[in-house]
Parts: sequence; C-alpha cells; structure tokens
Amino acid sequence: MPQTTTQQLEETGLFRDFDSTAKQHLANCSHSQAFSDGEIIYQIGDEATALYGVLAGAVKLLGEDSNGKFCLFGLTTPGRWFGDSSALDGHPRGQTAIAAGNTKVVKLLRSDLLQLLDRQPELYRHFISVFCLRLRQAGKIFEEQAFLTVSVRLAKLLLRLHKVRNEYGIKLSQEELAASLGVTRQSISKVLKSWQKDAWINISYGNVEIHNEAALQALLTTQSSKYL
Repeated sequence: MPQTTTQQLEETGLFRDFDSTAKQHLANCSHSQAFSDGEIIYQIGDEATALYGVLAGAVKLLGEDSNGKFCLFGLTTPGRWFGDSSALDGHPRGQTAIAAGNTKVVKLLRSDLLQLLDRQPELYRHFISVFCLRLRQAGKIFEEQAFLTVSVRLAKLLLRLHKVRNEYGIKLSQEELAASLGVTRQSISKVLKSWQKDAWINISYGNVEIHNEAALQALLTTQSSKYL
C-alpha cells in the first residue's frame, strides 16, 4: 500500500507506466494534504484544479440530484486516484468527494499535469488502459444490477470494503450502502436484519459492521454460482 507520493506514482495504475523522469517531475510538483473525517475535498460543480491519490484513509464519491437524493459511487481507497477525469478534460466536478475517516491524499495540480503532457503528448496513451478498465467495471456493475439479487450485491459490497473500513475505522450507514447499490434503504433493511439475527453483521447507529466474513463469502459463492 503506497505511503508516499513517490510510491503512489510508482505502484498505482494511473501513472505507473510513465517513464521515471515523468514520474519524478510529477512527484516534485505534488504535495500531500490531510483531511479530517467528513471534510469536503471538492463539491459537484467546482472547478477541477487538481487530481488526488489516496495515501491513507478513504474518500467517498457522491452524486446528488436537485431533490437532494444522493448516490454513493463507492470508497476510493489507498493506492487509487480520483478527480482525474475532470482534471484532464477541464469540466466542472461531477461528484462530491468527502474524506471518510482521517484521510491523507497527494494533490497534483491540473496545470502541472497538462504542462507535462503538452511536452510529452505520447504519455496520454497511458490513460487509455485505465479508462477502458473503468468502462469494463461500469459494465460489470450494470450486469450485476440486472442478474444478481440485492442480497448478493450487498454481500459483495460489504466484503469488498471490509478490510479498508476496519483499518481506518470508516463507517457506512444503511442509507449509504443502499445508495451505493442504487436501491432504497427498505430494500436492504430486511436482508441486514436477517444477517444480524444470524450474527453475520452488527447494525449500529450510522454503521454496518461484518462479524462473520466467512458466512457472507459462502453466501456469495453459493448464490452467485446460480447466475454463471
């Protein structure tokens, strides 16, 4: 897991394949920044002046409509980058980024990145594989929404986030879990209560914690196989 700006650039997908000179230039231009739990890093509609990589903690990426209904796109965890699409095309932020737990990020100004890319336009090609991967992941999510039950999708989500949530003490409410799956809170409430009765999870105010990871994994394996 990256601990420094240099490691973030060396080990993670967005800039990993840049040549060493380019990565060193970006490291020299970057600086780290700390955010406390719940602190807003940027909001929907803000000018995209930088992109960020998570060094510690996590970042919630949220979408919101005019009626205040929100969608949780997920947690961006250590080793990952966020805010890069807007930083590249210059469009206003399409999501709100909020620190989940005490979070440390590396910040790279858009102007510094574009200056490098203008000097070495061949570096643009390294973004292609990253964005293609994201498109495939988005397609997989649509497939899961079409073919998997809410309980299976919920188990996958909890298991995927379990390690980083434990490490950094990150809480996720039932509302946030439902928003991440694109369903209502009521849709997952019955499932969660059943799992709590079986001691697989614990539901507390504003949080859902896993107590029996193996049981959820077994459920996931059994139920997902029906759709293969």
